[in-house]
Amino acid sequence: MNGARFSLRPVPARWFELLTARDDLTLTVDTLARTAAVELETHSESATPLLLPDLRGRLEEYNRLAHRYQGYWPHDELRPSTLPGSPLQTLEKALARLYRWRDEADPLVRRIETAQGELGELALLREMLLGLGDSPLDLALLAGGGPALAARLFVLPPRTRVSQLPAGILNDTLRGKEHEFLLAVGAPAEVAALEQELTLLKGRPMPLPPWLAADAAASLRQLEQRNDELGRERQQLADKLERLRDKHKLSEALGDIARLEWFLTHVEALPVSENFAWVTGWTSDLSGANLQAALAKTGVRALLRFPDPPRDMAPPMVFHNPWWAQPFELFARLLGTPARDEADPTRLLVLIVPLMFGYMFGDIGQGAVLFLTGLLLARRLPALRLLIPGGLASMAFGWLFGSVFSRDDLIPALWLHPLQQPLTVLVVPLAGGIVILLLGLLLNGVEAYWKGALRWWFELDAALLLLYLSLLATPFLPHAALLAPASLVWYLLGRLHQGHGDPRVLGAALGSLLEYTLQLAVNTLSFARVGAFALAHAGLSLAVVDLAVEAGHPILHGVILLLGNVVIIILEGMVVSVQVTRLVLFEFFIRFLRGEGRRFSPLAPPGHS
Repeated sequence: MNGARFSLRPVPARWFELLTARDDLTLTVDTLARTAAVELETHSESATPLLLPDLRGRLEEYNRLAHRYQGYWPHDELRPSTLPGSPLQTLEKALARLYRWRDEADPLVRRIETAQGELGELALLREMLLGLGDSPLDLALLAGGGPALAARLFVLPPRTRVSQLPAGILNDTLRGKEHEFLLAVGAPAEVAALEQELTLLKGRPMPLPPWLAADAAASLRQLEQRNDELGRERQQLADKLERLRDKHKLSEALGDIARLEWFLTHVEALPVSENFAWVTGWTSDLSGANLQAALAKTGVRALLRFPDPPRDMAPPMVFHNPWWAQPFELFARLLGTPARDEADPTRLLVLIVPLMFGYMFGDIGQGAVLFLTGLLLARRLPALRLLIPGGLASMAFGWLFGSVFSRDDLIPALWLHPLQQPLTVLVVPLAGGIVILLLGLLLNGVEAYWKGALRWWFELDAALLLLYLSLLATPFLPHAALLAPASLVWYLLGRLHQGHGDPRVLGAALGSLLEYTLQLAVNTLSFARVGAFALAHAGLSLAVVDLAVEAGHPILHGVILLLGNVVIIILEGMVVSVQVTRLVLFEFFIRFLRGEGRRFSPLAPPGHS
């Protein structure tokens, strides 16, 4: 297994079988999931549904409790029990704790909600009082009311129009910051009728508290005092709820239920008996050491072994690359997952991708910005880890091209200035592209060897490889042209042999040969775009510098240079990334990678999608 780490072949996941006590089953599966190295797959005709008849019914009880009280439960620090027992026992125990908590907490919850509602009313009252200003209206008299006179404060949606108020009602309309208010005073019957009309207009009455003072300023002072009282009361109630959460161990109960819900979602059936359960599947932990350590740390009763996989099951393939190569797995995943007999090109891309990116984006300063961006955002956006080697390569080519933040007059070029020698800049990537294409053709031959089809590859693809080499060498070694007709005859004889001597296959063979040769030629010329984008980057940098120089003012010069570099980093960074991806996928991978393997999909632990 360890030797596979240094091979270009992908690694098949390892089959595991685990026997655990049935009472420990949920904790066992939870432990396996948290390793991020397990994909469950049941292989037994005795697999039976795990759910007891009333388990989902009891979960509905939990859902009803959660609908009412989950706003008062802990969410971020759930600590499921270490040995929860059977699923039904775990759920029963957790529900019992929730019900006991509810019985003690419900009066506190109701008082908190009452205080919260009063605080909302106070906020509206404050808005009304601020809109009242210096009005001579005696609010204390309105709050008191009487048997022959009723006073109401109505909160109305903005721009509400009341068609006509009863003639016997005194009213005053006030505009607050977010609402409109209507103060109405009149006979109780008429005020009640007005309330019905305003309700249809989505208005609502807000009772005036009895502690209102005569003027708005005094009332605001009373309001703030009441606000403070409610705030202190809410804090005291929250402290009591916190103590109840600890008393009834809500974090453990809710953690157990969350784990059960996750378990029922991800595990449908397993081979189970009265006391034991089998958990089977695939793991990317090829040595098994991490799984063993996780199970031992949790303390579950489990026996883990790694037999040969069942014959009728194909293992998923895993990328088993060192940490420095793992960011480049992204490219292979775009086409799928390499099968057992396909090459995993990840470690080759560690060199290929940064070289192409840096060549097209050669600048010390801009490369440093990309490098720092990759370092800062790698954890939040893992794909941006590619900016770290890409930025370093850009800095290296920046030294070769003598470019620092678009300026080519600050340091001497260790190799050349792209715009001064454009032909060289175009030819070098072509040579690199030829090497990459030859590497892809050779990997195709290696895959044929792995599959036991080396003879077929030798009869056809080896002839095509020889033809490509002869065409490439002819401009430099004229005698190499003699290899072209030899490779043609080689290819046709191979087709004839594979066609069992039927001469009718030769016509199709010539068509395929022509198509393949033209495709290789196009693929080779495609790498000229690496040099073309290097020239475009140099030209855009020169344009930014010239524009800054023409500005004539030092501050304006600096602003233009800064903005120009920002545009280059963002715009060209995206364009160059797309071009590198295109060359890797459609020029290099097309030669050997088909992505026919099954991807390893680890079981997500609770709390993860």
